[in-house]
Amino acid sequence: AYGILGALLDTVMEGIAAGFAPIKLEGDAVFAAAPAASLDGQGERVVEMIRATYRAFVESRTRAIPSTDHICIACPSVAHLDLKVVLHRGHSVRQSVGSGSDLLGPAVTVAHRLLKNTVRERIGHRPYLFVTDAAAAGLGLTEVGLAHAEDYPDAGRIEGRIIELGSSGSASLRLPS
Repeated sequence: AYGILGALLDTVMEGIAAGFAPIKLEGDAVFAAAPAASLDGQGERVVEMIRATYRAFVESRTRAIPSTDHICIACPSVAHLDLKVVLHRGHSVRQSVGSGSDLLGPAVTVAHRLLKNTVRERIGHRPYLFVTDAAAAGLGLTEVGLAHAEDYPDAGRIEGRIIELGSSGSASLRLPS
């Protein structure tokens, strides 16, 4: 199962490489960042890159599904793995920590909080991109997707847009409300 998860994470990292620099792996998540100026006004391109990454993820996941005579209890669950993507914009700094470095700051904290959200309670179990209003404004995505907000005791109310990943094209950027 670890080999399969590693291959899926590799697929995600390769897919986002055109716009984001991987910062680190965090369990089954890829944490990546990009200078905001490099993405400003590029919302449709960024969404298409993330959708292409999702399509590659699905292809990799499909190849990894074992045959029916496979008896491992972990591998059959591969078919149920899916993606959720969070895009947030804000200040952060690269800080030396021990022998390496990490990205720190309020925006990083918010991005991590947003991974625990209520999006799937609202839209069901399907792949999605949640773009905070801070990121949507810079990307030019303020009118796409479904408006959604999350509340956190330590981070406050975070508003943004849910964009479905399983479809393609600009028209599909709108989910039913």
